[in-house]
Amino acid sequence: MPESTAFEGILLDALDNISEAFVIYDKDGYLVTCNAKFRELYSYTEENTHPGVHFLELGKLDLEKGNIVVGDEFGSDEEYLKRKSDYRETLKGSFIVQMMDGRWIKTTDRPLTDGGFVSVQSDITEIKRNEAQLLRAKENAELANRAKSDFIANMSHELRTPLNAIIGFSSLLTSEVYGLHSDPRYKEYAADVEGAGSHLLSLINELLDLAKIESGDFHIEPQETDVAQVTGSCKTMLSARASERNIRLHTSINPPDMALMVDPIRLKQILVNLAGNAVKFSHPGGQVSIEWTYEKGRAVLTVTDEGVGIEKEFMPYLFHAFKRSRIAKNLHCEGTGLGLALVKRFSDAHNARLTVDSIANKGTTVRLAFPVERNIHQQTEIAV
Repeated sequence: MPESTAFEGILLDALDNISEAFVIYDKDGYLVTCNAKFRELYSYTEENTHPGVHFLELGKLDLEKGNIVVGDEFGSDEEYLKRKSDYRETLKGSFIVQMMDGRWIKTTDRPLTDGGFVSVQSDITEIKRNEAQLLRAKENAELANRAKSDFIANMSHELRTPLNAIIGFSSLLTSEVYGLHSDPRYKEYAADVEGAGSHLLSLINELLDLAKIESGDFHIEPQETDVAQVTGSCKTMLSARASERNIRLHTSINPPDMALMVDPIRLKQILVNLAGNAVKFSHPGGQVSIEWTYEKGRAVLTVTDEGVGIEKEFMPYLFHAFKRSRIAKNLHCEGTGLGLALVKRFSDAHNARLTVDSIANKGTTVRLAFPVERNIHQQTEIAV
């Protein structure tokens, strides 16, 4: 018996020196024992926490002393006591309350074999403060991002009107609609203005698309789309650039009548960006392949080149807006880093799976697999 008493003394001394409040209640919710930290946490006296006091009596004492924040989202006095009682019926999870002095207390109760339960309570004020700071930072970041997107969208709309005029009038000058120029250089200059204006308009449109996506104001408009027609249009758009670099453009569509329920404008943007990048980063004299096939019933677009490739360390940032690889920078290739970012977002909007395999100085293969429900003609696997 003396040894048992000594052990109990050591145990109670240890419990008084831990940083958390510790309480044991019996199966009916009456206090058996508690440590000094429990009294300190709630400013209880030893008389308040005598063995045999019910946990609801302690809850009422908290309300009488004004220890606990109630009202508004925290509920009334009765709702607070009911929440506490309901929690101790299940003994699952945790029970968190805010104190009037600004502290937050987290209570975690667990059952004992005799039907009672042990309650461990800790001050989580610092954790709550950090959560509040993170939430404020997140809200501020979202506000800043919305402001940036709104600014880009508004500026894009404002810039497109004069740019369209510049492109239109420079096109008239290039075509010499109202007569030949006195100096042939004027025609060349007008063509340069038209080309630069078209490039700038394309960039502004990409910025506008990105702003719409980031603001949540972006929706695709699916319709029956002839894959061959869109692919042919893209090939025509890129043919001049490919010819300048002596690059062969190869297209293959199997079956030739492949059709998808997709947004044709976004599909064209995907194709132009992927094939345009392939041409841009190919070695002169190389080949870029654009192939459409069915694989296990899914329409799959594959764009392949044998160009400079992408360095391994850049792959995690491949679809980040405004990010450019070291290879692209070293080659002084024009671009803003928006192309692949938009391709990824347009692909996601179609629930299509985008993958990129690339080896520096060996080439790149991009695959885009559309879900089966995008098919117009349901297909089984086709051998090609």
